[in-house]
Amino acid sequence: MKRNILLLVLGAILLLLSCSEQQSVARRFVKNNRKTVVALYLPEKLIKSNLRNDSVPDELKDKPLQTQIDYLIKQTKVVDKINDDKFLDIIYLTMNETLKDYGLTVEYWENEDSQPDSTHWVIDIPRIEVTEACENQRFCDWIYEKRYCLDVPVDIVNVATWFNIANDTTFTMTFTEQFFFNDIDVAFDIDYQKNKVISKISCDTISIDGFYSFATILGKLYAGYCYDFLMNKYIDNHNVEPIDTINRYRYDPYERYFYKTKRDYLIEIK
Repeated sequence: MKRNILLLVLGAILLLLSCSEQQSVARRFVKNNRKTVVALYLPEKLIKSNLRNDSVPDELKDKPLQTQIDYLIKQTKVVDKINDDKFLDIIYLTMNETLKDYGLTVEYWENEDSQPDSTHWVIDIPRIEVTEACENQRFCDWIYEKRYCLDVPVDIVNVATWFNIANDTTFTMTFTEQFFFNDIDVAFDIDYQKNKVISKISCDTISIDGFYSFATILGKLYAGYCYDFLMNKYIDNHNVEPIDTINRYRYDPYERYFYKTKRDYLIEIK
């Protein structure tokens, strides 16, 4: 038992030393890149897809065809209303401001002969896909040892983005996707007068204005993801420990601390 405890203690110490060394390398990366210049490129247009499969409700099936068409058109909340230039401008401006918070400067330093290096990065976003769909989400709860469930249609907009990221040691394509969807809450209760279980649904409908606000979140997220991706590459190249490809470091430039995450980062396409 004592031997097992000793091994556990030694393992914990080695893990702490490894994390300490990795964070030391990460701090060096942050310090060395306070004046790095970034060339930032976005696509000219979005790639948009409408994958909704809405159907006309029974009460409208006897109505004129145009009424049914108008109903189906109204079900699409975002993808057919996006102004590409406005969305991309929000992404660019927010990424620009957030990269400044990391100590970087966005400007077009490139010419025909220039190459990315340790103080000149390229963040090129060649493709952004926006897809709208409607999917059923199941909500369940237990009442008096019986499980009740309700399927509720949820509007979902997926934003999938590809990045080409380059500096002196890295030239890699990466990918991430995020979801914009209804905020839905379902509560089950007992109607004692009718002696049955009822469900209460509250839902915030998604809108194009909400989607533009979501673009601001994406711009901040993308800037951090790109910075953290190159930081982790730097840690991998300067770390004597085996490379951990699951747990990746993220850096908070506002509180100035590092933390690990298992899923909140760019996925490298190899």
